[in-house]
Amino acid sequence: MTVSEEVRVWRLRARVFAVAGALCLALIFLLKILDPTEFAKGLIGPLVLVLVFLWLYGLFCTYRYWKDFREDEVRRGGSAETAREKWHKLHPPPG
Repeated sequence: MTVSEEVRVWRLRARVFAVAGALCLALIFLLKILDPTEFAKGLIGPLVLVLVFLWLYGLFCTYRYWKDFREDEVRRGGSAETAREKWHKLHPPPG
């Protein structure tokens, strides 16, 4: 697999874990607000663990995405600085 393909794979994985984490967080809040039974309270603990796993693996995927993105830019004749500029152009910081 080429570096460009790896970049796409890691980008997709990071997005999938971000969406899954957001859905898991929404489910936790919905269970907490709408269904305060013991059954729902028993589900919240494991869902929090799943959320933590999704968050950590999402961070790892984002790191690998950045690493492969930078490597791809360097192989194309750029530098780490141009890779950083392109990264921030594609993914502007919030705010």
